[in-house]
Amino acid sequence: MQLGEIIRGFSEESRANEALIACNDIVLFAQVGQAADRYEETVGEYAAGAVRRFANLAVSEDWLGLMNVIELASDPGIDCLTYIVKWSLKQDEAPPASAHQGCTCGGNGGAHEQ
Repeated sequence: MQLGEIIRGFSEESRANEALIACNDIVLFAQVGQAADRYEETVGEYAAGAVRRFANLAVSEDWLGLMNVIELASDPGIDCLTYIVKWSLKQDEAPPASAHQGCTCGGNGGAHEQ
């Protein structure tokens, strides 16, 4: 199975929910449940949304981390979903970035360098 197929499959609520249950990680399931409640979603909706958010918002380092997990995985699908859901939980815990965080605007016409 290719990564694109895994991501497409888990972007569906029912498949993401089933896979999350199959992870047998009660702590992760509880964390997802709390996040889902916060956003008035089901666990499956949150997990599927996490996959879609990862596909659209993850940076190169996130993708590299995912590839490393998949390379070492005994079950690439489950490990992929676990990695992505943990990524999403971490994103949801982080405070919003300041508009000028990391900005070196001085003297360059306001362009942001990071």
